[in-house]
Amino acid sequence: MFKKLTVIIMSIAFLAIIGCAGLGINLANNATTVLQNSATSTVGYLIVKNNPKFRDPMVQWYQTFKTVKDLTSIQTMFKEGIAKLSQSVSSDPFLTLQIQNAISLLEINIEGPQTELDIGKYQGIVDAFMMGVLATSYNI
Repeated sequence: MFKKLTVIIMSIAFLAIIGCAGLGINLANNATTVLQNSATSTVGYLIVKNNPKFRDPMVQWYQTFKTVKDLTSIQTMFKEGIAKLSQSVSSDPFLTLQIQNAISLLEINIEGPQTELDIGKYQGIVDAFMMGVLATSYNI
């Protein structure tokens, strides 16, 4: 899966370089979002694939996260989720690195959304992460 992500990143970078060279190839406006979602879902997938016991608690957290709508609650849940995630994979340097890479690619604040306008972006990030979590088979 990591190999696939690397190929996607390299392909997008190649297309961006060609586009900048004036060869007439343009990236779609949502290319960054697609790349961010791919990285985030890959992290979710890898975490659960390597640590199946985390799947159910993540799903339970996600179900609660989807019900909160106000900025303060979303900030609190997001911070708690990131903290639990970091503690859960702290013994696996590769997964820790992938989380750090995804966070830097997403250009997010680990404190959660800072304004009401940011809420949709953070919900999208969590949704993408959970798509990776849910893509793992239940009985790994």
